[in-house]
Amino acid sequence: MDFVNLAEKADKEQRFTRLYGTEKFCTWMLHFKPGDHTDMHFHTEPESFLVVEGKASVKDIHGGERIAEQGEVVFFDAKEYYQITNVGTGRLLLYGNRPEPFGGAHVSAK
Repeated sequence: MDFVNLAEKADKEQRFTRLYGTEKFCTWMLHFKPGDHTDMHFHTEPESFLVVEGKASVKDIHGGERIAEQGEVVFFDAKEYYQITNVGTGRLLLYGNRPEPFGGAHVSAK
């Protein structure tokens, strides 16, 4: 058993912070400054994010968009393209996990 204080990890303002990982599961925290974003991409396994702080635009490859705010969980099925952008005025913190080891496939849209 192990514990992590997300508030302490968030204060480091690293874009990507590994929290836990095994050969079948990984969990992390992402930190985005206002306007920062991921590329349009997918992973080969399902993935979820908890919005710990801030406001995120979540877009799909077809142009759909939804805003996710603090306390909301976003789920992506395997091979579902998405892009996340911090559309708030402060930082965006996401807590995420996926059933694969760190370094799993990340496929960008062309």
